Amino acid sequence: MFPFSVKSVLHVLALTLLLAPSGVFSSLASPVLAGPIGKNCTIGSIHNGTATGRNISIAGVSTYLAEPPAAHIGKDKAKKVILFFSDVFGAFAINNELLQDYFATQGYTVLGPDYFFGDPIGLHVSPDLEPFDPNFDLNAWVAKSKKQADAAVPAWIDGVKKRYGPKAKYTAVGYCFGAPYSMETSATDQVLAGAFAHPGLLTEDHFRKLKKPFLLSCAESDSSFPLESRRRAEDILAEDHATYHVQIFSGTTHGFAVRGNLTNENERWAKEESARSVIGWFDRFTD
Repeated sequence: MFPFSVKSVLHVLALTLLLAPSGVFSSLASPVLAGPIGKNCTIGSIHNGTATGRNISIAGVSTYLAEPPAAHIGKDKAKKVILFFSDVFGAFAINNELLQDYFATQGYTVLGPDYFFGDPIGLHVSPDLEPFDPNFDLNAWVAKSKKQADAAVPAWIDGVKKRYGPKAKYTAVGYCFGAPYSMETSATDQVLAGAFAHPGLLTEDHFRKLKKPFLLSCAESDSSFPLESRRRAEDILAEDHATYHVQIFSGTTHGFAVRGNLTNENERWAKEESARSVIGWFDRFTD
């Protein structure tokens, strides 16, 4: 049995039907595989560090830009670009900034859109999902955020393409809330490869529509993407002869790749290995 409730599943289906626009960013009436945004999407550790990226605007969306060091500039004939679709804390949360900065050190230009438009979940809830405002409605926030992100992402990708040109080598990675966008982009010719870690808000159609090589970086215990869902996703990818790789990290839960506890050796290794794996996967298809 799925660890999320029937009520939660019905909520995801309702969100899908109400919020998904026409075109590639939709998966109507398809069985849910990755569940709704909930407490497991906010718990975890806040990391220490100094972000090195900067804020730019693309298609009217504030975007975190992390650029590769000078040693990588000019090394490749074509620039390598990662579209970074963040979890509910947003591209400008320190954990996500540091992760994007790491990807940049590996030779990629990294772009993370603020599809929450200055209203990430961190403004409303503590790490244990206790609202700062007793009137805060999580479901309403998710519905609003999903609707505005769905509307913004296609134009934002077009803006990225105009900025970096057709010769750049594009890839996409998504975490939790951002997983649908990495999968939907990987169902097109806009990227060469895609990846996600501990996803949310996915249906079977997301896996059936994949066209590009895809990495699934998974927690051993994930109430949003449980064992049954993961195996069903693998079955679909195998049936469709997709190019994919699944990695599962023991002793981890939802959020490990962004909010893992760095004082715990296993969590730290899993977080770092997930990031290294994303780069290794993208290098395979962009080098």
